Amino acid sequence: MTCSVEETRDWYAWNNLMPPQPDDFHVVGEVKVNNTQIVPMLFPKEPQGINPEILMLQLILIQQPGVGLPVITWVQARYDKVLLNSTYKRVEIFCEDEKIADVPVEDIH
Repeated sequence: MTCSVEETRDWYAWNNLMPPQPDDFHVVGEVKVNNTQIVPMLFPKEPQGINPEILMLQLILIQQPGVGLPVITWVQARYDKVLLNSTYKRVEIFCEDEKIADVPVEDIH
């Protein structure tokens, strides 16, 4: 499906720097969908920008097989990854080419 998101809310991103290694990174938020079979997914945007401290993510809506209930509901979108050599300071989330969220990243020690 194309993105065409009406609303998102409650975006939060953090670098988990607590022991033990390896460190990891997470982004969560909620997306309003109009059918219970739609799953929002976050993927790295191509191309990434020139600043390695800013992660650019693409929001994509996946229509699962089957008949979903035509109910407007909020569904969580989540992105997780292991950090190798650096941490992020900010996340920009896109729906197609439109930036829909600009999220500061918290470091958790």
